[in-house]
Amino acid sequence: MENEQIKKANQKALPKFILFCVIGGLVGGIMGYLVAANGLDAMSVDIKAVVSKYVVLTAPWLMLALAVMLPAVTVPYYRKAKKQLALWDGEDEEISDHIENKLSIVQWFTSGSLIISYFLIAASYAGGITMFENAKNMIGFDVAIVAFLAIMAEGVIIQQKSVDCVKVMNPEKTASVYDMKFQKKWLDTCDEAEKIIVGKCAFKAFNVTNSVCSILAIILAISALMFGIGFFPSFIVCLIWIINVSIYCKECLKYSKSGNKIM
Repeated sequence: MENEQIKKANQKALPKFILFCVIGGLVGGIMGYLVAANGLDAMSVDIKAVVSKYVVLTAPWLMLALAVMLPAVTVPYYRKAKKQLALWDGEDEEISDHIENKLSIVQWFTSGSLIISYFLIAASYAGGITMFENAKNMIGFDVAIVAFLAIMAEGVIIQQKSVDCVKVMNPEKTASVYDMKFQKKWLDTCDEAEKIIVGKCAFKAFNVTNSVCSILAIILAISALMFGIGFFPSFIVCLIWIINVSIYCKECLKYSKSGNKIM
């Protein structure tokens, strides 16, 4: 792209960017004024206390429900995939696509459940050490621990079974899910087409993560003003954000040395 074209592209996009910044500034200013003028910060403290208490009380039971849902949702998909795999002749791509789609759903739901379980166990711990003073609280705490361990075990086993199915379809893939270098070894056995798919998915995830982090950073900054949540949540989001961007830029520098155009 020539300099003149670059200049025109910037001039075309700049007004929208400025408008977005102005609108964002106005919204933030108005919300800040309303909070200060109407004393909403005091009310927000009560709302935060109620929500926090509700989450802490329900987290163990949500964890238990998740421990039941995980196999209930994923096992039928896995069984269907395994049944199709047993009938697969090794040539029909349509059947192999159906198998991979089912296994992808299993992996997706399992990974999502594991992430949610980490949040719920943290919510269960949010009551602090004072929860040990109350027998009723201890029941919920024990349920949370057992359910969390169950989800961990279910997740590992289900993912291992799914990966084993993929390995049957692709004999060149030999890495075990229990191997600490599983992801690296798995990627090494992927062909060029698979690596392109991985790259596209990774780039999409990178872009979405950046967008989500920017939105969360704004929301948390406003919440710090309105709900008094402090700066730590924003720090965590920004830490994830900067690590995500830094790793991407580092890898770009690494591969650009080989003459590959990435950015």
